Amino acid sequence: MEIVIIIALILINGLFSMSELALVSTRKFKLEASIKKGDTGAAKALELANNPTTFLSTVQIGITLVGILTGLFSGKSLTLTVANYLRSIELITPYAESVAVFLVVLFITYLTIVFGELIPKRIGLHYPEAIATTIAAPMTILSRISLPIIWILTKTSNLFFNLFGIKDYHDEAVSEEEINAIIKDSTEGGEIQPIEQDLVRRVFSLGDRRAGELMTHRMDLVWIDINDNWETIKSKIRSRPHSVYPVCERSLDNLLGLVSVRELFLQESSTSSPNLKRHVRKALFVSEYTAAYRVLELLRSAQQHYGIVLDEYGDLQGLISINDILDELISDKTDTANDYQIIQRSENTWLADGKLPLFEFIQYFKVSDVPETNNFTTLGGLLLKLLDHIPTLTEKVRWNNFELEVVDMDGMRIDKILITRIPE
Repeated sequence: MEIVIIIALILINGLFSMSELALVSTRKFKLEASIKKGDTGAAKALELANNPTTFLSTVQIGITLVGILTGLFSGKSLTLTVANYLRSIELITPYAESVAVFLVVLFITYLTIVFGELIPKRIGLHYPEAIATTIAAPMTILSRISLPIIWILTKTSNLFFNLFGIKDYHDEAVSEEEINAIIKDSTEGGEIQPIEQDLVRRVFSLGDRRAGELMTHRMDLVWIDINDNWETIKSKIRSRPHSVYPVCERSLDNLLGLVSVRELFLQESSTSSPNLKRHVRKALFVSEYTAAYRVLELLRSAQQHYGIVLDEYGDLQGLISINDILDELISDKTDTANDYQIIQRSENTWLADGKLPLFEFIQYFKVSDVPETNNFTTLGGLLLKLLDHIPTLTEKVRWNNFELEVVDMDGMRIDKILITRIPE
């Protein structure tokens, strides 16, 4: 009879352990989905998950009581039964009581660990939502019955917390690294496709980018002078076709606005020479240091697809579009390499464009010691920052484990840089 009671107590211990881990491991969004389907058990489980203190205290009380009862039955009844049996064996009769205690402790420990902890907890970890939904109602009732005891225990623990100056702190926020780890595990488990994992990674990565890194630089901009005749305008459009062009007066520093090619050519159908001034639209201005997602919000709010990027002095630095931002999410990184290539020449040397975004350089070479980039966004900008002057050909500078050498200049601009990794 004693062994039956002990096994029952161990199984009850396992039920508490399984319930505890199931509720801690449950994913709230799955419970919320079940609630929308009318599952009342899921509603109770979510209530426990949102306020777990009372539930966990109840579980701890239950496990402690079960442990005490198990010890009482095994210590008195079962040990005596085993000792009486061992006394019938002549060789161990003098040691019957000691051997009985050892065997009972070993037996109870084995059953408790396997059937009271390991197996229940693994079950709770594998089916957290289903178990949490099932046990929520009885555990809620048990918690209410245990409220007086829980109140005393809570007050006692709070007293010691206050004595030692420990603050009650709950941080349920999930970091970017934790989300990436969860996504990675789900991908390896086959629940999420690799392309979805890559998209999530790009979403977080884009959050670290700024307008100055994504824009088309002013040196690459094709713009229309307000005084250009229609033939000159058409020639520019044919040679470098785009949807929108900046309209300036004599130079990019005298920006008047943006013009849509579609509107110009629609006007051409009715008149031989469209009036450019009539089609110039006011531009949206953003700082080159504005975060990519903030730029996206501004463009959407203004119902525009393009924005002019300015530096801290208000000078035009480039043009950014919604497509520039979205391309970072969906385009292959090799697409951008057509403009700003990193070409490996040997095991430890690479040739890169001076306009290569510094973010791409950092990711490509997995650089951990990232510099402050408030005043530059390209590899050429980093080189200028390190040298503190306009470089000449073959001029070199060492940074981290790299040697950066200027191998080509386009006027005053750094065109090509030779990157050499220096072995540690």
